[in-house]
Amino acid sequence: MKFTIYYKSSVSKKTSNASMEKVIKSLETVLTKKIKQNPHFDGVKDVQMTLTLCGKRKIKALNKEYRNKDKVTDVLSFPLYDDLRPDHKVKEKNFEIMDLGDLVICKEKAISQSKEFNVTYEQEVIHLAVHGFLHLIGFDHEISEKEEKIMEAHENEIVGEIYKVLKKI
Repeated sequence: MKFTIYYKSSVSKKTSNASMEKVIKSLETVLTKKIKQNPHFDGVKDVQMTLTLCGKRKIKALNKEYRNKDKVTDVLSFPLYDDLRPDHKVKEKNFEIMDLGDLVICKEKAISQSKEFNVTYEQEVIHLAVHGFLHLIGFDHEISEKEEKIMEAHENEIVGEIYKVLKKI
């Protein structure tokens, strides 16, 4: 199985392409492993999603249009499936190619949060991408405190694995 992230940036590039290529490669490596363990993807040959970095104005407009929240946010997820959680029963037959949907990350928010959390910009993008990925497969921390803890545990595990892979690249 292959997991592909189609990456684009709609903001000026102060981060090197090589640095983002490493981020994308490490995300693809670990998320491929996670997808292979998920029964919703049995028989699927190719899984893909898009990841777009944008500015504050763009993400604020998207947040207002799709979530009715008139404010800047760090990441938005636009899933194509309702529920692909590994802990939920498979309801549909899988396709050979599955597009999970789109992630949009606000570059300025990622920069400010990287400083706030004392991590690199790349590490914050990884964290936000994993958070968004979990939303794409059906996790939602806004449902309840229990769901928030479940999602956070998955997020921390996946981010930790990606950091290890990133060091080797």
